[in-house]
Amino acid sequence: MTDQLRVTVVTPTGVVGAAETWLLSLLDATDRLAVEAVLPTDGPLRDEFTHRGIPSFVRATGDSVAALGTTTLWLIRHLRANPPDVLLANGVGAALIAAPAAWLAGVRCVWVKHDHTFDGPVMALLAALTDGCVATAPALVHASKHPEATLVPCPASDRAGPAPEIARAELVRHGVRLGKDELLLLTAAHTVSNSGVDDAITALAEPGLSRWRLAVIGPPDPAGPDERRRLVALANNLGLADRVDFTSRRSDMGCLLSAADAVAVLPRTPHGDGPKPVGTGPVASAAMAFGVPVITTVPDPAADRTRGPGEPVVVTVPPAEPAEFAAALHRLSAHGGPAAAGGAVPSATAAPPGLPSCADLLAQALAEAARLSGAGLTGTAPVSVMTCFWNEGEAVDRLLELLLPQLTVDGDEIVVVDDGSTDDTADRATAWAARDSRVRVLRCPHQGLPATRNAGVRAVRNSLIACTDAGCVPAPDWLARLRAAWAEPLPADLLTGAYRVSSDGVSAEAMALVGYPVPEEVRHPGPWTRVYTRLLGRAFDASTPSGRSMAFTLAAWQDADGFSERLKTAEDLAFARDVLAAGRRAALVTSAEVDWAQRPTMRRTAVMYYRYGQGNGQLADGRLLGRDILRAVAYLVAPVAVRRGPGARALVAAAALTYLSLPVARAVRGRHWSALPVIPLVTAVRDLAKTAGAVHGLTLRMKDRRH
Repeated sequence: MTDQLRVTVVTPTGVVGAAETWLLSLLDATDRLAVEAVLPTDGPLRDEFTHRGIPSFVRATGDSVAALGTTTLWLIRHLRANPPDVLLANGVGAALIAAPAAWLAGVRCVWVKHDHTFDGPVMALLAALTDGCVATAPALVHASKHPEATLVPCPASDRAGPAPEIARAELVRHGVRLGKDELLLLTAAHTVSNSGVDDAITALAEPGLSRWRLAVIGPPDPAGPDERRRLVALANNLGLADRVDFTSRRSDMGCLLSAADAVAVLPRTPHGDGPKPVGTGPVASAAMAFGVPVITTVPDPAADRTRGPGEPVVVTVPPAEPAEFAAALHRLSAHGGPAAAGGAVPSATAAPPGLPSCADLLAQALAEAARLSGAGLTGTAPVSVMTCFWNEGEAVDRLLELLLPQLTVDGDEIVVVDDGSTDDTADRATAWAARDSRVRVLRCPHQGLPATRNAGVRAVRNSLIACTDAGCVPAPDWLARLRAAWAEPLPADLLTGAYRVSSDGVSAEAMALVGYPVPEEVRHPGPWTRVYTRLLGRAFDASTPSGRSMAFTLAAWQDADGFSERLKTAEDLAFARDVLAAGRRAALVTSAEVDWAQRPTMRRTAVMYYRYGQGNGQLADGRLLGRDILRAVAYLVAPVAVRRGPGARALVAAAALTYLSLPVARAVRGRHWSALPVIPLVTAVRDLAKTAGAVHGLTLRMKDRRH
C-alpha cells in the first residue's frame, strides 16, 4: 500500500450528532487515512476518537469575533508545526474557522456540507477558500457552489435495517415508551434552542394527534445545557409528559429510524440566520432510505419532483409554525400513507452505496484535493509503460534499467518506440528486449513525437498507459503511484504526475527556479503562491500534463483521437484538452515523480521555450496563450513607461518585483544565493523565447486555417 493520507479533521462540536456519526462510520471503514482531530470542546466525540486511537486536540472556541480569530491563529500554528496532507472540516461551522486557517497555513482543505445551512454568499466564500467539498446529498452538491464538489451520501446499512417492530423494541430498551397502537414521531438532533424540537412538542398538543408519541434522540449540547430541561418543562406544561421521551444518540441510530412513522427535521435557521445552525441532512437521508416520511423546515429540490403513490415523502413546513407541522401529522395519520401527506415526493433515485463504498469515495475526494490521488491504495492492474526515443542511445539504457524493477504486476510491459534514430538507440533497445520479454521495441520512420506516441499507444496491450521521456529518472515508486491512482473507486482517465528539475551551473539553477513548478508548492501552497500560480502559471495542474510523467487510459486516447500530429510540440497539452472535452476526468498525482535534466546550455533552453511558445500559439489555449501575450505586452510597455518619470518607474519596478517574487522566494527558501542575481536575466530569456514562439505558432495556425 502507498503511504496513508495524513488528515486533520476539524469538527464544530464535541458531541456525537448525525454529522459526527457519518464521519466516524466512514473513518472506521477505511484504512487509507491517518487522522488527527481538532475539537472545540471536550465531550463524547473526543471519547469516540480516543477509542479509535485517533489523536485529538481540544481548542475552546467562543462565539465572539475575537475568540474565533484566536482559534484561527492557533489552528494556523498547529497546521504549520506538522502540516497534514489535507484538512477536513466537518460542516459549515468548522469550515468557517478551518478554511481561512488552512489557506493561510498552506494546507489543502476540504469541507463537508451536510445541509442547507448558510446557503448563499457563505458558499461562494468557502468555494474560494477550499480545494474541495463533500456533499452528503445530491441537492447539496449544487448548493455548495464548489466546482470540485463530490457526492458522498449517507451510506446504506451494510445489513438490512431491522423490521420496525425490532427497531421499536430496541428504542424501548433505551427509554422510549411505545404503546401498541401509537405512532412514533422521531427527531434526532442536538437539543439546542433552534433545533425546532419545541415546535414538535407543541404540535402534539393539537387535537386529534393523541396517537402520536415523540422520541427526541440526541445529546444535550454543551453550549446550551439548560435546553433539555426547558423542553421537558414545556412537555409537562402542555400535559405531554407521558408522550415525549428523551434519550441519548446511539451510534447505530440510522438503522433504528425504521421504527418511526415520521421523522422531524425542524431547524428554525436552515439558512444560517441564527447563532447556531443545526445539521439536518444525514438524518433526513437515512430516514428516506428506510421509506420513512420526513417533515422538515429545510427546502429540498427533491420535494419538487414526484414519483408513484405509496413512496417516501418529504413534506416542507415553515419554521417555527407548530400548527403547520401538526397539519402534516394529521394528514399522515388520517390517510395512512406517506404519499397522502400533502407534500411532494422525491424523484426515484438509486439506493445509496454501502459503508465501504462511501468511505472509499470520501478517501478519494480527500486524496484528489491533496493532489495525491491514489494515496493509501495499492494498484493491481497491469500497466503499459510507453517511452519514445530519437537518437538517445545512452538514455535508453539508463531509463530501462530504472523502469524494469517497477514492473511488479503480471502483464506489465514497456513499449519502446524508436522515431527513426540514426544512432544505436534502436539496437540498444532491441538488446534489452532480447533479455527481457516484458520489453517490446517498435521501430518507426522519423515522423515527430506526436505520431511516435500514437504508434506506441496502438501497440500497447493494457488499458492504462504510463509515459515518461528520455532524460527522465523515475523515482523507484513512480509507476506504483500511477497504478494506485488508477485503483481509486472512480478513477480519472488522465493522471498527471510531477517532475523535479535538476540543474548544473548557476544559469541552469536560476532557470529551474524561474521556469518550472515545484511539487511541494502544489501540495502545500502558501497564500501568495496560490495567487501567483493561478495568474501566471508555474504550478502542476491536472489539466496540463507533461509527457515526462503522465498516464492515461486507452479509452481516453481513443475519445481524444490520439495526439495531434499537426503539432510539433505541446501535443501533451492538446491531448489533455481533447480528453477533457470528451467528458473524461483528470487527476493530479504529485507523488508520481521523475527527475528531469534541463538542456545543457542556455541557448538550447531558449530554443526549447521557443518551441513551447510555438505549441501554445498553434494550440491557441486561452489561458496559456493569454499569459504569453500578457508578458509580451509587459516587455513592450515597460521601456516606454520608465521614460515617463519617477512615478511610472516606481510602478514598473513594483510590477517587476511582483513578477520575480516567486522565483526569488524559491531561491531564498532553498539558499540558492548564487542564482539570485541571474534570475532577472533567465526570466527575460525564457519569456522572450516563449513570446517569439507564440507569435510564430499563431502565424502557423492562421496559415493552417486558410488552407
